[in-house]
Order: sequence, then structure tokens, then C-alpha cells
Amino acid sequence: MESFRHADFRTLPIMFLLLFVFFWLKAIRWRMLLEPIKHLSVSQVTPAMMIGFMGNNILPAHLGEFLRVYVLSKQFQIPKTTILSTVVLERLFDIVAILCFLGIGVYFAPHLPDRYRSLSILMAVVISVTIMVLGTYLIWTEAVIKLFRTIFSHLRFLPVKLTHLVIEMMQAGAQGMAAMKSIRLSVGIIWTSFAQWAINGLSILVALWSFDIQVTPLAAFVVLGVTAFGVTVPSTPGFFGVIQLCFWVSLQAFGVSKADAFAASIYYQLSQYIPVTLIGLYYSNREGLKLSDAEKEAEKELEELEGLDSDAE
Repeated sequence: MESFRHADFRTLPIMFLLLFVFFWLKAIRWRMLLEPIKHLSVSQVTPAMMIGFMGNNILPAHLGEFLRVYVLSKQFQIPKTTILSTVVLERLFDIVAILCFLGIGVYFAPHLPDRYRSLSILMAVVISVTIMVLGTYLIWTEAVIKLFRTIFSHLRFLPVKLTHLVIEMMQAGAQGMAAMKSIRLSVGIIWTSFAQWAINGLSILVALWSFDIQVTPLAAFVVLGVTAFGVTVPSTPGFFGVIQLCFWVSLQAFGVSKADAFAASIYYQLSQYIPVTLIGLYYSNREGLKLSDAEKEAEKELEELEGLDSDAE
């Protein structure tokens, strides 16, 4: 492909460095979320985290998240629902940070239609509502859980297992949210959430510049937001095809050709997919978790979590 022939692959060491910083910040944040439950170091949480992301690369339907719950629970004897609650809280902070970057990119990027700016205002409303919901849950945990029980009692068409799992997760989430009651941990969790996604946005920008796609950081923020939400939908392992579509949809608004967007997306994806998968495989081998057993363990954890409260009313 013409785009690859003219690409500057000397940026690959920069991509790897940014990837290292991204996961280092992610490990720091997870350690802080777990601190009220168990004091762990960054090096202690890293193996489970990388095994989980490796699992997302090779297993379908985000099963890697349940794989890292299994690994950390086995290593340090922490209740699985408590670990999962910190993973869910991670995702909430990710959503807030990504929406902020996407909103900034859409609102301030030049030459975008006015309807895009209206979308950025909607994102600001979603961020505000999310923060208020989190704050309410943190301060009045029991009252919020009681409210959800009442709501679910009137929504009889919902599967019983699903409603029980949500309640169980909310109860376990109280422990996961405990970190937010500490000002020190709250500040740390918030800044690492924004810093890691800023780093990821910079990786996208470097990938685009490597293919001589001259765009501003605002365009990279838009690509970051669309891609981050695109990969949340269960799809093929490693999100191949999904990331390419997200790059193309995002960059066409900035006048980038489909061929160039596709090439840059492949470079960006492989510069992350290969090292993350290899590191995850290394840790999984070190922990004695065979690749053939990884999917079985992840599916088992999902089934166990779904059945935790199946007899409760």
C-alpha cells in the first residue's frame, strides 16, 4: 500500500514509550483503587492487569476483564466482586476522561459542522450527570441501593439474575468506591485517569504524523474518543476492523483519505497489540496460566459472578 511505503517508522520507539507510560499510569490508578481493600504495589497489580489486557486481545467479548479479576483474586485472596467493582469504577473514570477529551476536540476543532458542537454540549451534560450519580452513590450508598431494589421490583420483565448481579455489584462497589473518600486517593485517581488518556491521544497523533497526516491534537482527541467507545462494544478479539472503522469515521471529518486513515490505524493498533499481548503471555506463563485455559477461566468467572446472588430477593 502506498501509505505504508511513505510512512516514517522511526516513531516506533516513541509509540512503545508512550504505551509503557499509559499502562504504568493505569497500574498506578488500579493500585490506588485497591488501596482501601489491600495495600499492593504497582509491580504486584501489573501482572494481573497485563494478563487481562492480553485476554481482551485474544478472547471475545472483553473476557480479559474477568481474567484479571481471577488472577488478582487468586494471587492475593481478595473477593472477586470487590476487584470487579474497582474495574467497573475504572471504566467510569475512563468514560468521564474520554468524553472530556472528545468534547474538547469536537467543540474546538476548526471546520467542523455546528451539529458536532451541539454533540459536545450533550457530552458535557452526560459528564455532569455521571459525576453527580457517582457522588450520590458515594455519599448515600445504602439509599441508592434501596432505590434500585425498588425500581427492579417494578421491572419484572428484567432477568432475575441480571437484577441480582447489579445489586451485588453495587454492594461490592461500596468497597471499590472507598478510595474516593480519601482526598489523596481521589486526586490521584482523577489525574491518572486524564493523564493516561492524554498519553493515548498523543500516541494516536504520533501514528497519524508517521503517515504524514497533518492534523492538530484536537483531531487526535476526536479519534481517541470515537475509538475508545467503539472498542467497548463486544466484537472480534483485538478489535481488528473496529479500530480501522473508528479511525476512518473520525478522520473523514478532517479531510483525511480512507487509505491514509486505515494505514495509520493499523500502525497504531499493532504497536499496541503486539507488545501488550506478548507481555500478557509472559505474565500468564509466569503465573502458570496456560493460554488454552485462559478463556475457560474467564468464562467461569463470568458465570460465577452472574450467579453470586441468584437466590436473593
